[in-house]
Amino acid sequence: MATTLHSPYTLRLVLMHVGAWILFVLLLFVLLGMPIDDPNLTLRTLLSTVLLVILFYSNTSFLIPRLLAKKKVIPYILTICGAVALVVFTTLWIQKTLNWEFYRNHNWYPGYVISRAILHSLLILTVSGGLKMTKEWFRNERLKNEMEKEKMVSELAMLKSQINPHFLFNNLNNIYSLAIKKSEDAPKGIVMLSEMMRYVLYDSTADKISLSKEVEHLQNYIDLQKLRLKQGKEITFKTEGDIEIRKIEPMLLEPFVENAFKHGDIFRQEGNIFIQLTVRGNELEFVVKNTFSKNGHVKDKHSGIGLNNISKRLDLLYPNRHELRISEENNTFIVDLKLSLSDD
Repeated sequence: MATTLHSPYTLRLVLMHVGAWILFVLLLFVLLGMPIDDPNLTLRTLLSTVLLVILFYSNTSFLIPRLLAKKKVIPYILTICGAVALVVFTTLWIQKTLNWEFYRNHNWYPGYVISRAILHSLLILTVSGGLKMTKEWFRNERLKNEMEKEKMVSELAMLKSQINPHFLFNNLNNIYSLAIKKSEDAPKGIVMLSEMMRYVLYDSTADKISLSKEVEHLQNYIDLQKLRLKQGKEITFKTEGDIEIRKIEPMLLEPFVENAFKHGDIFRQEGNIFIQLTVRGNELEFVVKNTFSKNGHVKDKHSGIGLNNISKRLDLLYPNRHELRISEENNTFIVDLKLSLSDD
């Protein structure tokens, strides 16, 4: 919507400019010790100020945008010199016409008028140029921040959209394996998957959810995976701290757990998975450990989608507020994530 003269912002801006020019005229009278009750002097000062006003807005509205901003430096300098010369000669004419007796009887006066006009012109050009450049800098910074914000929102939307099909693909494989084995747990697995998909399709559309909901989703995911496991497999999931009042972005922790099941050796030998979520004040720590066999471990061609995705999301959502360490120790893959949660 175009800004009109009746908008509060425009009226405020106009009043600020008018006030600044009134202050400028008053300062001229005070600094130069001129009598304010002399009508002829007041008229000459006002006419000279009008020239400076024209110079000010010509520089900000035309010369800088049309010449200097387009790197036409030499034409800009030549135009400025011409404008200053015009102000000087017009000021000299005003003083000569309205103050003829004084002008004729004092040989030093024309030089004084010229030097003062040049000084005032240079001052006005400096102030107008500085204000214009400062305004443009703030404008560019605002546009830059808006573009970065839009880019971040787009990237987050893209990364979030990748999670759902990735999540569904992996869990359909689990249900498929149960169906192939004609396991009695297949119907139970389908019910679990439907509950998890309800979370993915509805709850995960929010910007943030209760940490307890994310924990519940993780527990459902683990229970679904257990349907495929033989008895005796060790899977530990612990939580410490208050998870009810804290909020977190949905589907932020699940890829780490998914990675542990998908690329660990829990389905191949006597492996184990250990998961612990700890909340202390605003600090969250999430640790996932899974054993793996270097000799028997074959990297899936789709592996890394989850971890790469979550790493990018963390950079966007928690800049300078998270620490992610991924390491291997004694055939154990370790993910240690630390987050500084906000109070909202």
